[in-house]
Amino acid sequence: MAFSYGGAALAAPVQGKASVRLTHVFATLQTGAPDKKPEDIAACRKQVSSPDSRYLGVTVTTQYSIDAQTMMMSASSSLPSPHATQPLQLTVKLSPLGIAGQYAFGAFRPPVLPDNYVLFSIGLDFKGAKSSVLVLNEGKDYNCLVTSNPTPFTGGLSEKLGAGQK
Repeated sequence: MAFSYGGAALAAPVQGKASVRLTHVFATLQTGAPDKKPEDIAACRKQVSSPDSRYLGVTVTTQYSIDAQTMMMSASSSLPSPHATQPLQLTVKLSPLGIAGQYAFGAFRPPVLPDNYVLFSIGLDFKGAKSSVLVLNEGKDYNCLVTSNPTPFTGGLSEKLGAGQK
């Protein structure tokens, strides 16, 4: 992507597309803090690799439009259906999260994935895109985070993991 630094170009929204692969699995407590128990992490790894909840290894493609001057922004993430019986591509509309130091978006229990959170962030320089899916586990002490981010508990986005998880 080439950007012109003329006056008009800076005023225009930046539209882009980022594709990342979900390669890391973490267990999270209901508060959004990391769950360090090896058995919970192993259970999450097994869960997000199963045919009924397959997120590990999938590619999430997010299209975004960000106007840094007006702070008007939108994004949507597309990913394969996590259910093996439905090889469909799902699209989730994301809302801006207002986290300092990055452009961050999220959908909390979206209609197409009602037991999940879908998160996306990208740096202010439009580099370093990261996507995450938080799988909510009803009745368990932990939820499962599948992400492209090797360190998801640093930065402001981790605070959003605890929002309304119960």
